[in-house]
Amino acid sequence: MGRVILCVGKTANIPFLLKKPGVHVYTAEELCYCIREHTFLMDEEVVCKELADWLGEECGLPKLADTLHTMLKKNVTTEEFLTEVLVYTGYYPREEIRRLSRFLRSSSARSEYENRKDIGDYLAGNGKYELAMEQYRRLLADVSGDAAFSARVLHNMGCVCCRLFLFERAAELFYRAYEAGGEQENLIRYLAAKRLSLDEKGYLAFMATQPKACYEASMELEKRVQQVACKWEESIQNRQLEAVRQEITSHPQEAGRVWEDAAQQMKESFLTMMREN
Repeated sequence: MGRVILCVGKTANIPFLLKKPGVHVYTAEELCYCIREHTFLMDEEVVCKELADWLGEECGLPKLADTLHTMLKKNVTTEEFLTEVLVYTGYYPREEIRRLSRFLRSSSARSEYENRKDIGDYLAGNGKYELAMEQYRRLLADVSGDAAFSARVLHNMGCVCCRLFLFERAAELFYRAYEAGGEQENLIRYLAAKRLSLDEKGYLAFMATQPKACYEASMELEKRVQQVACKWEESIQNRQLEAVRQEITSHPQEAGRVWEDAAQQMKESFLTMMREN
């Protein structure tokens, strides 16, 4: 049986805007949910009088507001301030609150650049690619003297471009990451992006002009491509797709129905897998 969660306070008439995640919250519980889901984005910006006032006036939690106002006078950390909100609300179990507190504490111990990169990674992981690239670009300009850190940022920018199917741009970024950090993995990713941006003839012509280091990296890339191809051949999804192809070939006039049935089967398979996990 799940935990029973008793809500505190009331629903606000005027929401509070958490600027970095860009979310409006209407209750203390929604605030706690956002603290957990957007932990990477929680910084000193949320440690403010406005949030304390909102919890007291809009959410009907004057005791919590008084406690937060007292904490603000003592210049407490982000971890201390938000932990007080989490504990008072009781939205999460104690162990989860301790975990979040540890994360917030470690965030304050990391460098500004690491935290800024985490924000970019968070945005990229949630599909906000343009915002992530802008975050990375600003960060890259500020860490130009740190080759190893620049390589990590460039690598992530390359990954974002791949998600956007901008393979030529991704190749440029991966190569810059390789030049900055010297890691073989970035060279392999550079070649993978080039392989995706060119047809087979163009890729072979490109490889013919590359140095020995690229040739060795290309051998590792082809090995990985073969491994992925083998896994796909043996996968359930491939067998399902092949069955769909055969049925459409046999009954082309029913292609729409066939695709709908296949999509439904895959959906049910996915839901079953989620329940089992």
